[in-house]
Amino acid sequence: MKYIVIFTQILVILFIQSASAKGPFDNKSPVISPWEIGVSSGVSIFVTSVNPEPGAVNNQVNYWHNKVNPGLGLFVTRNISPSIGIEVNWLNTSLTGRWNNKYPPHPISAGRENPLTYNSQINQFDLMLVLNVDQMMLPGDPEDRGHFFIKTGIGLSEIKDNKKFYPGITYARISYALGAGYSVSLNEKLKLQIGSTFRSTNTDNLDGVHVVANDKNGRMTHYMKIFEIYNYTYLSVSYSIGKFGSSKYRLTFKRPRWI
Repeated sequence: MKYIVIFTQILVILFIQSASAKGPFDNKSPVISPWEIGVSSGVSIFVTSVNPEPGAVNNQVNYWHNKVNPGLGLFVTRNISPSIGIEVNWLNTSLTGRWNNKYPPHPISAGRENPLTYNSQINQFDLMLVLNVDQMMLPGDPEDRGHFFIKTGIGLSEIKDNKKFYPGITYARISYALGAGYSVSLNEKLKLQIGSTFRSTNTDNLDGVHVVANDKNGRMTHYMKIFEIYNYTYLSVSYSIGKFGSSKYRLTFKRPRWI
């Protein structure tokens, strides 16, 4: 988690620098390229299990010493305006870790290695709304090559349990994503992004095992409403398709009176 905190601090610094670097506004129109295709490379880590059931002793818990794993992604973005875009992406990564022995052994660990480990392969598909924060705050400002962005959307997490804790069961579950980052245009065609995305998946099997624990009354319970969260932090590069600066995609926005 310390890496996520450090990354968040870097994003805040970049955002402050971006906001403070704004020059005088003029009447030039911001120019966008209609399509972008790109590739991302980064690292993933399991974050936590969230148990919303009122009888749960722990509503949020991580039973694992989690490892950082490499990830690779592809994406296509359709820019609707200088401030809004739609992105379709695919991510392939894995989540691994070993059981934290401060918790009682999981029942499924009987006959397996000690401490218990998990290995989940993730194929992730998302439909995301991409928001250019700088353009939303200062519409029409064409000057800066860098901007802060937010991404959010819905997706499908396809989970393969490489440890085969529950044979014969495959998982494809709905997920929800929220991320942020900083984008820099290297030239009219190439763009570099650094970002981080949290995904909440409607499953209790992202880490390979179901949560089995005593409730507040001491009864052993198999919880079924848990959702789990993992993080993907990445560096990406994209290529713009379409004639950059074409009047067909030239959009004009006026700065609000309050700025």
